[in-house]
Formats: sequence, C-alpha cells, structure tokens
Amino acid sequence: MKKIIDREFEDLIIGYISQTLTVNDLKEVLKKLKKPGNAEVFKEYVRINYFTIYAMNKLDTDSIIKEINNRIAKEESKKSKRIYFMNFLKYAAVFILIFGLGYYSNNNFVIIDEIPKITPKANDIVLSSGDDQVVINNDASQEKGNKIFSKTNLIQKNNLLIYNDSLELNELVYHTLKVPYGKRFNILFSDGSKVSLNSGSILKYPVKFLSNQKREVFLQGEAYFDVAEDKSNLFVVNSEGINVEVHGTKFMVKNYSEDSNSDIILVSGSVKIKNSLNKISLLLKPGHKGSVNKVDFKITETKVNTKIYTSWIHGEVIFRMETFGQILKKLERLYNVTIINNREESLNELFNAAIDVKNEDIEMVLEYFNKIYNIEYKIFNNKIIIN
Repeated sequence: MKKIIDREFEDLIIGYISQTLTVNDLKEVLKKLKKPGNAEVFKEYVRINYFTIYAMNKLDTDSIIKEINNRIAKEESKKSKRIYFMNFLKYAAVFILIFGLGYYSNNNFVIIDEIPKITPKANDIVLSSGDDQVVINNDASQEKGNKIFSKTNLIQKNNLLIYNDSLELNELVYHTLKVPYGKRFNILFSDGSKVSLNSGSILKYPVKFLSNQKREVFLQGEAYFDVAEDKSNLFVVNSEGINVEVHGTKFMVKNYSEDSNSDIILVSGSVKIKNSLNKISLLLKPGHKGSVNKVDFKITETKVNTKIYTSWIHGEVIFRMETFGQILKKLERLYNVTIINNREESLNELFNAAIDVKNEDIEMVLEYFNKIYNIEYKIFNNKIIIN
C-alpha cells in the first residue's frame, strides 16, 4: 500500500534536497521525522525521486538526522559570521579613513607585494611545487606559451607543460600535477619524454632529470608514456608498489585506487614489471598487457588490442566486454559526475560501447545505453540516478 505524504512535508523534503531550506525549516523537518512513519516516507521519497545530496545508496534515520543537524549548525555559523563581518566593515571603514589621512600627511611607506595563497577547487588542474600551487587553465590563450614557476623555465602551451633541459640543477626538484575528473593533461619532460595524464590522476616528477641517475616518476591513476631513449639512464614509473622499468618505449600504466589490478599495456619497445613485495618480475612484449594483482602481487600477461586501452589519448573511450560497474566508474571520471546505481543486478552485466568524449556529453552516452540496453536514468545537475 502506497504511503500518503502531506503536501507540507513533501515541500520540506524537496527543499532539503535542493538545499534551499532555512534554519527554521530544517528544524521543522526534524520535528516531522519524529512522527511515526515519516522517516520511512522521507527515505522512500528521496530514493525514488531524487539523488541524495550526500551520495548514499542506503539511508538510515540516524544519518538523516545527523546530516540535518550539521546543516543547521552550518547555517547558524554562516549567520553569525555575517553579523561579525558587518561589524568588521564598520571598523574597517574607520581604519581606512585614518590610514588615508596618514598617507596624505606622510607618504613615506613601503607597499609589500604579497602573493596570495590559492585555494584550488575540486575540478581544477593543479600544479604543486613544495608549498606553492598554481591552477592550470588549458585554453586557447596559452597557444603561444606562458611561463609559470619562472625559476624552473616551465612553459605552458594549451594542455601541455614544457620543461626546459637548460635549467642548471644539482639536486632533484619535484613538481606534482593533479588532474581532476573530467579533464586530461600532457607533460613534456626535460629529457624529451612525454606523458598524457587521464582523468583523476596525479603524477609526481622531477623538474629536470639528472645525468647518471634513473629517471623516476610516481603515478596514481592512469597515464600514457612516450619515453625518450636513454640507455645510460633508466626510466622508472612507480605506482603503489609496482615498478615499470624502461629505456625507450610507448606504454600505458593504469592503477586507480579502486582497481583490483594494476595494468601495464605495452605499445612498442620493452618494459619490465616489478613489484616491491615478492620481487617477481615480467618482461612484457609489445601488444601485451601485464596485470599485477593488488592482493597477492602475482603478474599475468595477456595479448590485447592496445588501441582499446590507449584510445582515451585521442578523446575516444572504447568498452569491450566490461562490466556495467566498471563502465559507470569510468563515466564518473570522464565526465566528473556522481552516478548512483539502483539497478544492482546489472553491475556484473557485460557491455560493449565506444564514446567520443569530445563530442558526446554524458546525456548522449546514457541515451545510448537506454536505447540499446534499456537502462533508465535521471539527471540532476552533475548527479545521475539509474533505475
């Protein structure tokens, strides 16, 4: 039997989900939830009609009450901060007036040019050097190249960072590039090697590789490497206990935290896969994939079509006999969305698909799955629910 929900409570639920409720409204929701049956109505309404804004598939009453109390505390904190800020402005105006008068009476003071600290957003591409951070924008205005972090002779051109080998260094200095969901970026290293970073990846690397030392970088996520040949200086990719050693070749490393295996796909050349646990190694052949199990660190090798794995470099993503759960996770990274799947039985179903990321948005992709595989969905901003 369908539960009947009163209009006032329904409006409060909608306001709660859209985050438009006042503090008094939120307190009213808490009162409503104390009435028998209302908590179940709340959970069912959210589950059927909307995303939960805190991205949960399972809801319990205690979590809902805790979340509402947190919102009330935040809203009341904002209110007190606004009052404080208005009071501060009054005193600040007096200070500015006094300072201005002081300037005209005695202008012998020094202006300090202080660089403000940035607070990167979740969807920013961020380059870090020690405690310094720079937000990277890959737009057309960078076509001629702009210098950033001038001490390292670093230049950005569109979605490429270029490191100059002429920089004189006696010790290794590291940069870290973080690429968020929904974006990709490229780096040209000082030795001429190039790397393409996929969505949701982080790479730590030296500003300049030093002679007579191995060229070592550290990866979380997914990247395609085109390594310049240098027989004297080994190139090594470290990724959570996995070491990929190479002198000059093209290969891809995929090692997201949620993956059960670390995958290395060799396009050309030769690489050796090692792990830090049992010292087992594998010399991978071109056109093959080496997979390292994250539990027992065993390495397996299979022959593959490398284009399926490297197509993302050119803006295309190919799925071949991948589970629906794997596909959803990739879509979250590709389009920077949150997907809640209420169709649990479909997680292990196998699917084939090809996506042109540059020209197809997430709605077009989901419409494809709807037509071919009869998968229903709803979109709310960057949140998607699959029924």
